[in-house]
Amino acid sequence: MIPGMIRERLRRRFRLLLVEEAGIALPVALFAMISSMALAGAAVVATVDVQSGTTRDGSSKRAIAAADAGANIARSRQTRYGYVLNNQNPCLKVGTSGKLEKAAAEQVGGASWCPAISGTVGGDSYVYRVSPVGVSCGSYELCVVSTGTADTVSRRIEVTYNRSGLVKNVEESQHWEIAQQLVEKQAREFFALQNGEFEKTQKLQEEIQHLKEELTKYVTAEGFVGRDGIVLSGNADVRMSVGTNGNITSSGNASVCGNIRHGIGKKWNHSGNASQCSGYKETEGNVELPPVSSFMPTNIATVNSDYRLVTCTKTSVPVGCQSDTLTSEKGNGGGWSTNSPWNPTTKTLSLSANSTLTVGGGDYWVCAISFSGNSQLIMASGAKVRFFFDTPEHCNNNGNQLSFSGNNRISATGYQPTLGQYTMPGFFFLGSPKIATTISMSGNASVTNEMVVYAPESNINISGNATWKGVIVGKEINMSGNGHIEQDAGYQLPPELNPGAPLKEKLAGLEKIEQKPGKFLSEAQVDAEVKKILQEWQEENFKRTNTAAVYFTPQSYFECTGTTPAGGVPNANC
Repeated sequence: MIPGMIRERLRRRFRLLLVEEAGIALPVALFAMISSMALAGAAVVATVDVQSGTTRDGSSKRAIAAADAGANIARSRQTRYGYVLNNQNPCLKVGTSGKLEKAAAEQVGGASWCPAISGTVGGDSYVYRVSPVGVSCGSYELCVVSTGTADTVSRRIEVTYNRSGLVKNVEESQHWEIAQQLVEKQAREFFALQNGEFEKTQKLQEEIQHLKEELTKYVTAEGFVGRDGIVLSGNADVRMSVGTNGNITSSGNASVCGNIRHGIGKKWNHSGNASQCSGYKETEGNVELPPVSSFMPTNIATVNSDYRLVTCTKTSVPVGCQSDTLTSEKGNGGGWSTNSPWNPTTKTLSLSANSTLTVGGGDYWVCAISFSGNSQLIMASGAKVRFFFDTPEHCNNNGNQLSFSGNNRISATGYQPTLGQYTMPGFFFLGSPKIATTISMSGNASVTNEMVVYAPESNINISGNATWKGVIVGKEINMSGNGHIEQDAGYQLPPELNPGAPLKEKLAGLEKIEQKPGKFLSEAQVDAEVKKILQEWQEENFKRTNTAAVYFTPQSYFECTGTTPAGGVPNANC
């Protein structure tokens, strides 16, 4: 009876729970609260994980950016200073004074690498190493391994580069070795001559000539370059190597007596009787042209030779005014008194009629130069003249910064190929990627011009029948008419465009030696003097900064996995 009563009471209780909410409210509320807390906890954990992942992802991106910055800084330093390195001192390092200086290579993981150089960027850090000059880096001229660190995250990359420009050094180490031998032989020849050892002098002269010939084997140069394209038509006659990153189009009777390089995936399109002389080849490849700013003096706007073009007046006699000589059909002196060619406000030089301007300064800072009539520009003996053209944004003209017409002529007194002298005036254009600038070159058959035109951001139009000697480099080149472009045998590029040519006609220190009392030196004294000259030569070349157009073009980019293994090479796992 009792168990039956219990069962009956339980049934009644369950029936009440089914029809009333009060009994179930508490457990439902507890269950809901527990579920909510669980969901909230999961959300908090997920949020923390996401924030942690986001933070690490951000640090990783910053680390890559720092590594990229390190690689770019390494490239910039090699661009500015790398051309003075050789197989004795193939590296740069940061000295105790905090400045870059020459250094030897180190053995890292059984391979030669330059000392590590560190720095910071935006609060993050980088450490990079570069391959030494003259040491093979696979099929590339320069390898840079850079590690960037942001917070606790590090990322490592390897970037490879090849040198760009008008000159290609095939074997950097051999090139420098021959160059140093040449300097030494020239010094020994001088001492042999001073000591009256004429037989020895003759033998050394033969060795010097042989070394010069060997040196040319390691250097190839293009003298007619249109970065984005070249068009040759009519009877255009080019007698030097031609190069572009775009297409070359030649038609009519256009002729090229030199190697032809067109861009990767581009073509040399020729029709009619257009041809290439036998013995030369057609190649494919891209080359970056160093900007003019890479070798232009940074203070050119304030320190220049423009004062030499200023007309002297009775009330104002600027220091150095009329230092350059201007003549006209009226004879000497008549030029300045009748018509000044220089406008200092617009920085424009205009020569017309039969006027002749002989310039003997150094670097001029101009906006435009125009020649017409029978005008002439002559570079004085012993001078090295360079005209740097400001950007069109700073010049109030129509963008035509250099123009020739008529029988005008540019001549260099110091250009004497038979004497091994190749100095000629240089015209260097900053140009602009936004505003079009042009160079118009025309002339008659009786005119020969000796000059270097380097304008990687300007279009060049060549017409007429004139002969042009030297180097012509532009953004795009269009040549028509019966003109000739040529280089004399043995022509050497100017040092601005040929960083691999450190040799000078006169060695540093020879003037001091000439003034020493007594001309006979013992063999030991000669050895000591030669060693001193070589040291001065190397130091002088290392001090030359911002004077030559060296430029390294990126070839490949690799992101390395993991950290560098202990005892491994810097670019392991890249």
